[in-house]
Amino acid sequence: MPRSAKRLLVLVLPLLGSILLGSGAATAATIGSNLLTAPNGSVCTFQSLEPETHVCSVGQRDLTTGHTAAGGLVAPFDGVIVSWSVISGTALPGTGAVKLALRTTWGPGYLEKGPEVELPPGPPGTRHTFAERMSISAGQPFGLKISIANRSTQEAGAPIAFREEEVGVLDTWTGEPFVSIWETEEDAELLLDAEIEPDADRDGYGDLTQDICPNRHGSGEYCAPRDREGPVIRTRFKRRQAFLRSGAIVVKVASSEAGRAWAGGRFQIKGPGGWTYGLRNARRAIAASGQVTLRLRVPKRALKVAWAASREGRAIVATVRVGVTDGAGNERQVTVRIRPRIKPAR
Repeated sequence: MPRSAKRLLVLVLPLLGSILLGSGAATAATIGSNLLTAPNGSVCTFQSLEPETHVCSVGQRDLTTGHTAAGGLVAPFDGVIVSWSVISGTALPGTGAVKLALRTTWGPGYLEKGPEVELPPGPPGTRHTFAERMSISAGQPFGLKISIANRSTQEAGAPIAFREEEVGVLDTWTGEPFVSIWETEEDAELLLDAEIEPDADRDGYGDLTQDICPNRHGSGEYCAPRDREGPVIRTRFKRRQAFLRSGAIVVKVASSEAGRAWAGGRFQIKGPGGWTYGLRNARRAIAASGQVTLRLRVPKRALKVAWAASREGRAIVATVRVGVTDGAGNERQVTVRIRPRIKPAR
């Protein structure tokens, strides 16, 4: 063989190999609804004479081709769900907070349930997408666990459905799994899709966006995806509170990630000879997109001194640090200042 031909062969073979390898590269798949229709109905609808929380699980059994995502209704391969989306419409009059959790199912009940998230407010037709990390097997269907707070005696439901004659069939289990009532519902589409990625090393991380080492099994320090970002938090509180009477300072905190919410601080009596007293810390678990109320207790001895100082007209201010620590140890905190609300003397 001529030397020039050998040189050409050496150049072509690696290129051919890369083409062959690229043709077998892992790709993601989207299953469920194609989310191309605007919501015009609700699922898990109910009417109650008393406010309560209604719990159900919903999955799509059948759906017409024009409404189905490219990957079908069930997982086309073993992999990991890395995200899921719903489209929400106009809520029924009695609907309060709607909380959702992704489920992989095999008939009644569930095999796996993801973290619960609250359906955010938004104009009708808004698409809401949530990050996930849930293993799923080839041929396995999926759905949602839905919790709905009824805020009145009117009908309530999760506004994430499209209704049209013969569009599809839903499976619904009312109540908690294994003690629930099962029924089918025709002419309905659950506006839910899920993104699945392969998991070649079966370590529970999607190979395309979650796994730093897709060809190495396990989640050791070297390969495990590292969360380096703290959660986004938001606080709600009254700048003046009657904590000299109640003995507690109240702060609400919301977080974009699950973890542990905490609050701590002190209050000061201003002026000459002023005193500083520590507050008793508060801690509570918090869900992703959830909100909790933190109550910092004021020591009894400090209350007596503060009451006397307030009668003398001295300024009192509480400085409170509020934060959330996520599962990876990342922390985000803010500082708020609260003053006592004191009724004027008659």
